[in-house]
Amino acid sequence: MDVKFKKEGNTLIVLIEGEIDHHTATDARERIDSKFLMEPVKNMIIDLSKVTFMDSAGIGLILGRMSRVSSVGGKMCIRKPRPEIRRILKISKIESIVELEA
Repeated sequence: MDVKFKKEGNTLIVLIEGEIDHHTATDARERIDSKFLMEPVKNMIIDLSKVTFMDSAGIGLILGRMSRVSSVGGKMCIRKPRPEIRRILKISKIESIVELEA
């Protein structure tokens, strides 16, 4: 798994590539949180367009980042999840609390 960052205004864009599971989620969480604290940003977009697999660890990763963003009054969005990832987001009810951007 790889995590890349881009800043647009007061938004941190996080591009995750590969698989998100219990082996990779901890590293991703630490890198995202560190970058979010270092950059003067308020909002976050998590781009899942290149995620090929995600389990419950991915759900936890998203929920934890949403909590962090909410704590500073920001908004979070999930960008372009593949159909199989979108299905997981739907089953876990994440789509009802986080905006999904097609």
